[in-house]
Amino acid sequence: MTRLLLSSTALIIMAGAAWSADIVYQEPPAPIAAVPSAYNWSGVYIGGNIGYMWSDLRSTNNSITTSGPLVGIGAGTFDPAETFFGDDGSADLNGAIGGLQAGINFQQGSWVYGIEGDYQYAHIDQSDSFFATDDGPFYETSAELKHFGTLRGRIGYAADTILFYGTAGAAFGRAEGNLSVTGGGPAGPAGETFSDSQSEWLIGYAVGAGVEAAVARTNWTVKAEYLYTDFGSEDFNFSFAGSDGSTATNRSDLRSHMVRVGVNYRF
Repeated sequence: MTRLLLSSTALIIMAGAAWSADIVYQEPPAPIAAVPSAYNWSGVYIGGNIGYMWSDLRSTNNSITTSGPLVGIGAGTFDPAETFFGDDGSADLNGAIGGLQAGINFQQGSWVYGIEGDYQYAHIDQSDSFFATDDGPFYETSAELKHFGTLRGRIGYAADTILFYGTAGAAFGRAEGNLSVTGGGPAGPAGETFSDSQSEWLIGYAVGAGVEAAVARTNWTVKAEYLYTDFGSEDFNFSFAGSDGSTATNRSDLRSHMVRVGVNYRF
């Protein structure tokens, strides 16, 4: 009996040792690093920008209507008043710009769409002086784009924290024209000078494209953008005090290219 018990115990010990030898220790799997979720462009944002604008100001339908004073001769010389037409012209209006923008984005998958409005301070001006004909009159002109803005739709494709977009919408601006007319000839201005200033709103369209990037996946973004704007045509009508009702007219057409860089904060 004792011999049987010892034999059974030995068999159990040998079996346990053999089973233990078959166990292989395995390292626990390494933790899986968290994958950041795709950047979300949705929300309201505000920001600022700076840039540079190149503009072409085209002047057409130039004329003066006078009974005499605007061409350096007495009032009543032309009865009724006569109209004198001038040549078409163009001038460059170039300079730095800066302003503010605000908008809202909506995102569906990788597509982002929304609306953006901006206001730009410009103070871009140009001046010129010339004789209309050999017999006068002598003109001194200036034009200034004081400020402008746009209201545009935006649609783009988001590659995570990078947004490529196109944009189009309305453009509007406030322009001022100044005109001084002095009768005279090639020897120089002679006689009285008549001056007037007019301000008008210009309304047209804007179209462009840009790229925007999130800063370290935060709500701050930076952007670079190109816009083409056509502010349309507007008539400027000048009248001159003390000139016996003499007037001058001009039609101005302003087209611009601009590049801007900016920063936005999205709420």
